Amino acid sequence: MKKKILCVALLGCISSPLLAQDEEENNWRVGISGGATLMAESDNQGYINASVTRDIGDGYIELSATKVDAGNVQGLINAVPASTEQLSLSAGIGLGDVSLDGDVTIGRRKFDRERIGSDGNPVIINSDGKIFGVGGSITYDIAIGESGFLSPSLSADYNSVDIGRAATLPSGRQVAVEEREEGVAGTFGLDYTHLFGEDLEHSFGPFAAIVASTNSTAFAPGNTIVGQRMAQLTAIRNQPGQGDVWAEFGGSASFALAGPLRLNLSASQSVGFTGPEATSLGAGLSFSF
Repeated sequence: MKKKILCVALLGCISSPLLAQDEEENNWRVGISGGATLMAESDNQGYINASVTRDIGDGYIELSATKVDAGNVQGLINAVPASTEQLSLSAGIGLGDVSLDGDVTIGRRKFDRERIGSDGNPVIINSDGKIFGVGGSITYDIAIGESGFLSPSLSADYNSVDIGRAATLPSGRQVAVEEREEGVAGTFGLDYTHLFGEDLEHSFGPFAAIVASTNSTAFAPGNTIVGQRMAQLTAIRNQPGQGDVWAEFGGSASFALAGPLRLNLSASQSVGFTGPEATSLGAGLSFSF
């Protein structure tokens, strides 16, 4: 799914567990990051993220909150401004050279009011969405010399958005239409991390990924003729079961600043998927204690 572009930028702004575990006494880590996804021929998307991470032995658990200004997205008929707020719980464990990670996300998508028809007798549409996602990944770290790691990974993600829409007709009558968007994505990624500095406290490296997804939308128009017609109109823009494949590549870097403070940077580019290509840029700070 296309939101994967933003996820790559977010991951680049969270300090690497490989670096964070160098000092065992620093078992807690807090971070804040922000950035933007620049869409060709479309609205740009900005985000801000805050996270708290606890390292537990060879594993970790993390709670993060993200707010995304999604720009104009598809409403019932027209594109309208929308924003997304979500809360994610992640956990992972290292088993030698193999790492297992998983996450669960819940949230909501808020739409601006949509107006259809003439100014004198418009149809007013209020929409609100609930977000759910779950995913997992497996990564294998291969040591390259004394200061490098090559890390191939496989991941799978399921995401859904349940959208409720209430349309107020010029007569004052209200019609409800429910919409469910869901998708499954699989990713093969390849990352290289190079550690440098006097104590190998800094890192940088490129990454690349191939993503394949399938998306679908289902409508529940209720029992009214008007609701059924509205569902038919919105279904015209959707192709149930449509698939998508694209590539992403970029790089990330992490620099130790004063004491346990780190600066984390990332950039990525998507190519080859249906619709506009995108460039994601992110920066953040993390503090271990």
